Amino acid sequence: MQEQKETTGYSVADNYRYAFRCLKEKEGVAAFAVLGGSTALGILLPFLEASMAAAVAACLISGREPGSILLLVGGYVLLLQAVRFLHNHLRETQGKLLTTFRIGMWEDFYRKCVEVDGSYIESAQGQRKTAQARENLFSGEGEGIGVYVEQFWTAITNVAGLAIYGIIVGRASLFLLLLLLGQVLLSETWQKALRKKTYARIKENARNRQHFFYLRRESIAIENGKDIRLYRMDRWLLRAFHEVVDRIVSLEYKTARGPLAANILEGLCTLAVNGIVYGYLILQMARGSVTLPAFLLYVGIVAGFGTWMRGLFLGLQQIVQSKAHMDRYREFMDLGTGEEDGTEQVRHPGMPHEIRLENVCFRYEGAQKDTIHDLSLTIPAGERLALVGLNGAGKTTLTKLLCGLYRPTSGKIYLDGQDMTSLSREEIFREYAVVFQDVFAFSFPLVENVSCVPEGQEDRARLEESLEKAGLAERVKELPRGWHTAMNKNLDPEGVALSGGQMQKLMLARALYKGSPIVILDEPTSALDPIAESGMYERYDEMISGRTGIFISHRLSSTRFCDRILYLEEGRIAEQGSHQELMDRQGAYAALFTLQAQYYQKGKEGEADA
Repeated sequence: MQEQKETTGYSVADNYRYAFRCLKEKEGVAAFAVLGGSTALGILLPFLEASMAAAVAACLISGREPGSILLLVGGYVLLLQAVRFLHNHLRETQGKLLTTFRIGMWEDFYRKCVEVDGSYIESAQGQRKTAQARENLFSGEGEGIGVYVEQFWTAITNVAGLAIYGIIVGRASLFLLLLLLGQVLLSETWQKALRKKTYARIKENARNRQHFFYLRRESIAIENGKDIRLYRMDRWLLRAFHEVVDRIVSLEYKTARGPLAANILEGLCTLAVNGIVYGYLILQMARGSVTLPAFLLYVGIVAGFGTWMRGLFLGLQQIVQSKAHMDRYREFMDLGTGEEDGTEQVRHPGMPHEIRLENVCFRYEGAQKDTIHDLSLTIPAGERLALVGLNGAGKTTLTKLLCGLYRPTSGKIYLDGQDMTSLSREEIFREYAVVFQDVFAFSFPLVENVSCVPEGQEDRARLEESLEKAGLAERVKELPRGWHTAMNKNLDPEGVALSGGQMQKLMLARALYKGSPIVILDEPTSALDPIAESGMYERYDEMISGRTGIFISHRLSSTRFCDRILYLEEGRIAEQGSHQELMDRQGAYAALFTLQAQYYQKGKEGEADA
């Protein structure tokens, strides 16, 4: 498995360039007009609101005629309402825009998930990276790329508003400006400490609740009832319940009490500062240094000064929090797809291919040894090859290497002499149809699960032929809407859930419908009863006629029809040959076959005795 390089150290500026580039691609240039307009009005509106009392007072003492005063005040109010309406409209539009932008990013994320090397995405590190990147898009409206973009404009709004208000207060008194700044900084220090402590308590209580829910689930589980009663576990469980509930209640009380104390302290501080500020302004007005309109303006500005400061601190905090999401998202999106995807095309598309492996090794992340080790193998075009062996021998891993889902840690795999690393993955995947042992159906109509195209675009004749060969045609006729019936009930309450054996046939039908020249079947009959399994093997030659077939099974009797059988042990080819050749050799294959035959024979005798 190739090493995936991790990138670190994205700067805030670099992240914003990336976010704005994505925003432009998804929403167009008009998105910046909406955000910019909302920002400009967000600066203007609070200033107009804070200045209203001063403007009215200035009109009243101006000596103008009452009608003129009424006209000016009415015009001011109309302007204020117009700005407020337009700002609210742009804010609403901005919210919708950022939501659609975040949703639009899902496609890029999901595309990356299927492009990244399969072995990496399945590894513990890959799963962790994927989950962390997903938070950037799926953490809701409170964090992630949408908030990251929004808080940039919010920061501009708060910085501009703070600058305007600071200039106005500073003109009155530099002492007042420093006093207000000190109050807000002190208040923010308290709030930051409180948020940190509250977050720690919430995190601790999350663990307590997880403990509580575990106890609740296990104490009422029917399968646990007999042990709980026989061993008198009820007393232990009740004691554990009491302990965890006491911890939860205690932390909830402390969490609720913290903001109250901080608010009281902040209120006293605000009262003291406002007393000094308003006392100073009243004194200045009494001396004639400040007019009534100016006094009212300063009062409004002072009242809004803290709002700008707190808004800036909160916005910066959200930017820092969302930056972590952005960094992890970009680390994932910047991952290579393993060795870079090739660009060459398959030489003989749609024709049976020869597959050749030269000294191929593959090791999973964190593993101490290779799962596939120094394996060399040639599979001629059109051959029926069986891969058998005990669990952990490397059979499924080998199939994923063969079809390009995994890349070798070392060694080469060739398709008709072409190095598979030189081929595009899309080209490779087109040549393979694989049925893995873990089968599932999407909650879409059966026809879409088989054809993998939107309903109505399928090839009807090919669909009917695939269902017939897979042995599922009769079951489909019994469904309420035939092959238009939805699978499962997740999206359609009238959907149908197929049995395990029917699901395997459905996946086989999908592989047959694809019509690829190489077919790989990984335990395709594990959920079938012996009669259905026997019928499947009898039709196997017909199903993959004219194709290269690779078949995996833990039931060795099912591989007898194959041209060649490979018996794997610890990622190596221990034995190979036809069934009869391997039986004559009396090696590991023959021993396992004989053991299985005895087991099945005893099973049949037991059924007869019963």
